[in-house]
Amino acid sequence: MKKPIVIVGIGELGSVFARAFLKNGHPVYPITRQANIATLFDSIDPELILVCTGEADLKTALGQIPDHWKDRVAMMQNELLPRDWVAYNFINPTVISVWFEKKKGMDSKVLISSPTYGAKSQILTDSLALIDIPAHTLSNNKELLFELVLKNLYILTTNIAGLAIGADANVDDLRNKHLELMREVSKDVLVLQTQLTGQSFGKDQLEQGMIKAFEGDLAHKCMGRSAPARLDRALELAKEFGVKTPTLQKIKNSL
Repeated sequence: MKKPIVIVGIGELGSVFARAFLKNGHPVYPITRQANIATLFDSIDPELILVCTGEADLKTALGQIPDHWKDRVAMMQNELLPRDWVAYNFINPTVISVWFEKKKGMDSKVLISSPTYGAKSQILTDSLALIDIPAHTLSNNKELLFELVLKNLYILTTNIAGLAIGADANVDDLRNKHLELMREVSKDVLVLQTQLTGQSFGKDQLEQGMIKAFEGDLAHKCMGRSAPARLDRALELAKEFGVKTPTLQKIKNSL
């Protein structure tokens, strides 16, 4: 029997990972909102602790992880950046940028292969492969940062632009009918990502990566239910760091 894996947050995506780990022979311990993770600290020795909470609950979850587990933690949230885990003294955790979705009552839908990096990345890629979800391992932290910024650019651009063009619009509409808006929103998002990471990124390379993800599911709706909250978080961060995001503010003012 392989060592157990703890999953913090068993929502739709958490359930996908649980199935993958079980198929790979790992017992799975789920931690829900009602459960107390502290009860497991001394009773099990997990191979991996995968934090599958939503973005808004990430800080609370990371704050509960004991020091002697921190070398085995993996994260998979949207809007994730190194600043999020450094604040809780995690050094080089395993991270996966998830490019598949799972909605209630539907099977998983893959857009593109999900990149992952860190000490436990092989467990993630091997386990997901057993349920036909492609994932691949990156070579270094620089590649990981690019992939995180790319996912943030995709999710924030599509969601926030979707607020402007309507709930029925999909990414194919955004690319072909609202290209100027797409680029203005992504420009603001990238300025903010640059500030939050202290790194600069190739705009053209990121746009090409975003378009590739579009092509993975051209009918993918732009505006998810989290879109208003994503816009609010982006504007709060822009204000905190003194970043000008005129297009994001214009969209907020129009709602």
